[in-house]
Amino acid sequence: MISDPLVRGLARNPATPADVLLDLLASAESPFCRGLTDRRDLPESVQEAMVRHPSREVRGTLAEHARTLPELRSRLLADPEWRVRLRALSNHLTDDHLRSLLVSVEDDPDAPLSPWELFDELWVAMEYDRRLHRSAGAHPDPRVRLHPARFPQLLDGATRAALLADPEPQVRETIAAAISENERVMQPDDLPKTHIHAFWAVLQRPLSRALVDQVMASGDEAALPFVSANPSTPPDVIQALLHHPSPVVRARLADRADLSPEQLESLATDPDIGVRTAVSVHPGLTEQQRAGITIAVSDSQYSYSRHMPGPLGEAMRWAHSVNPLLRRRAARHPGLPGDLVSLLADDDDRGVRVLLALHHPDAPPRLLLRAFLEDQGRDRERLPSLAHFPTAGLAAFADHNDPSVRRLVALDPDADPELVDRLTTDPDLGVRLAMASCARLPVARIVALLDDPELAEHAAANPALPVERMRQALK
Repeated sequence: MISDPLVRGLARNPATPADVLLDLLASAESPFCRGLTDRRDLPESVQEAMVRHPSREVRGTLAEHARTLPELRSRLLADPEWRVRLRALSNHLTDDHLRSLLVSVEDDPDAPLSPWELFDELWVAMEYDRRLHRSAGAHPDPRVRLHPARFPQLLDGATRAALLADPEPQVRETIAAAISENERVMQPDDLPKTHIHAFWAVLQRPLSRALVDQVMASGDEAALPFVSANPSTPPDVIQALLHHPSPVVRARLADRADLSPEQLESLATDPDIGVRTAVSVHPGLTEQQRAGITIAVSDSQYSYSRHMPGPLGEAMRWAHSVNPLLRRRAARHPGLPGDLVSLLADDDDRGVRVLLALHHPDAPPRLLLRAFLEDQGRDRERLPSLAHFPTAGLAAFADHNDPSVRRLVALDPDADPELVDRLTTDPDLGVRLAMASCARLPVARIVALLDDPELAEHAAANPALPVERMRQALK
């Protein structure tokens, strides 16, 4: 009987023919599915077998695959199992698919969750894509339109206006009530006594003076930063918070758009470098003022990445900023023109260079390699998978002290087979695995590694493995 590692490896091997994949599916469903998730392409005959398969796991794996045929994805969106339907959601989902799925939520008496719960499951499965609420808001079934009516803050202007004028009274009443609740000013009795989710949610709503005074009097340094940033906080409280002993409380004031020049100056000269760093990106400052602020720029994490890149015009201005944190924001914009890409590719700040490499489709190949060699962040491993990552000459890193860099040898199309073979015994497991799946590894060595418990899966995934040897493994 074929081992699970071999099944997983052969399932993700791009050279494995359709007949072998079908045999693997028949012999080992679960290992086959786990291997298939890493496979870029999937033959049509295999997809047809999977969509008819009795196993929910098999159909669900097909549902999640990026290259599933559109007509089969449509069938999976009507699968008897809700978990399969949820897994079918992806960027390939059309609005027609989504509308059909939404009404099926309402009409399925055997669904394991209520329609409200299932709608929330869809919201999570779609990774909080607001297209769900837009499509639901335009659905002909009023039961479906009720769902987005509960969340007016997530709707675009047109959808919100349409629901407010909906022909169904319950829809109109639901969205009107939700808007009213969202705009209601929070009072002291609205704030929970403990730091639960609702506590933080209340502090991000419009606050009454009485509630602001209550939080101020409490001295709760976890709650006060929310008061600092809340647009409804009165001006005199903002002025008082400028002198609060906690730098975290003072730093959150930098998120406010209504700071006066004097308040900006106070934060820009704050004794705490974290406060100065936070205010240094404030749009109310001039470049001359930014140049005079000493800030902290972390090399280990690329700060302020929580900010979206913003409009292209802003990003183009930020690209010339004296503040590296603003240049980092600019580097995350995929639409930067070529002259600014060239400018930021040679930026003095490593964070700018790495973020440009990660986010811009036209980042120079030399930058992608440089960013990989310099970066130690969690996104580093994405770089070698990018289309423009250079592969020629990577064999020169065979003796590099960083095992992540030694793994690059497997990408070199001209790497010496003997060198690749040597690295299959590297001290680092990640290097050994990468070499086991490298097509430059001699065929005899690939076949030998099929019997190695540690490297068998990666050897089976090696595209240089002869097809005849694949078939022998099934016997």
